[in-house]
Amino acid sequence: MNLILLKDKRRIITLTFSFVSILFLVVYPFIFKGYLVRLATSIIMYVALSQIWNILGGFAGYINLGLVGFIGIGAYATGVFMNLGFSIYLSILIAGTISTIVSLFLGPPILRLKSGYYSIATYALAFVFREISNNLNDITGGGTGLALPISGMSILTMNRYFYYNMLVLTIIVTLICIRMSKSSLGYGLHAIKEDEDAAKALGINTTAYKSIGFTISSFLSSVIGGMYAYWLTYIDPISAFDSKMSVLVIIMAMVGGAGTVLGPIIGGVAISLVSELLWSNFIEYHTGFLGMVLILTVIFLPQGVMDLFLHRKEKLSFKNFGKTIQENLKKYRI
Repeated sequence: MNLILLKDKRRIITLTFSFVSILFLVVYPFIFKGYLVRLATSIIMYVALSQIWNILGGFAGYINLGLVGFIGIGAYATGVFMNLGFSIYLSILIAGTISTIVSLFLGPPILRLKSGYYSIATYALAFVFREISNNLNDITGGGTGLALPISGMSILTMNRYFYYNMLVLTIIVTLICIRMSKSSLGYGLHAIKEDEDAAKALGINTTAYKSIGFTISSFLSSVIGGMYAYWLTYIDPISAFDSKMSVLVIIMAMVGGAGTVLGPIIGGVAISLVSELLWSNFIEYHTGFLGMVLILTVIFLPQGVMDLFLHRKEKLSFKNFGKTIQENLKKYRI
């Protein structure tokens, strides 16, 4: 009885917190303006990308270093179709469809690779996409880049427009990830992360599960990439396929807690704010600091910040936290 009441209490707290958070996000552009709205839009976008990366990187343990490859495909496809007269929403759907087709062809052979080989392959894939965009001068504009149609809205209206569009997309991504984590697909991906060979022995079609996860993440990242391109109004091969974006997304997911739904949200918000602070005031230390954050997270909190909350009875004390650090130091022989 007490257990049921505890679960109900947690559910009420979760729903209340979610409602208040969404309500705050809805009214945010009317409270703040200009730079703060654009910053919030960027944070929301990175939260979505972090959750998308988490589908394979967190749930299945397949570290994708080339998520930006499909972000770039989405950006360019959206730009091309908008210049042909299509609406932004139809353009990003077409972009997502193109990425889905590409992922269906490339996913199975790449996903047969394991560990570092898979990561290297995804990293190389992003460079291949970048070179293709760089050489399709008649379609993508080559190295000169591609300009997207300007909306013609006022700055205030435009900031709110992109904020709300990115917010809706991020909520959709979050709901998909929540549903996935509680589905047979989510359980299958978690089984792959724990022991892929054992999962195969139990009859789980690991190739199919990984391919589905890869395809979903490719589609969603392209949709976000398309909206991102429209927000920028201009893209080129370097900005559309910026490998630093992939690294930043990985850091966010791992700091928050890869393999959980809430972890990428926490990491996305925290790292975005820290990154913006460093970029504004200590630009020369920006990249180095983020790299250090990832290293320290892997050593001291390999399961991310969420691990502290999931096992709070055991770890939320200086003594147990110190013990956890010592165990990880011993594990990595430091």
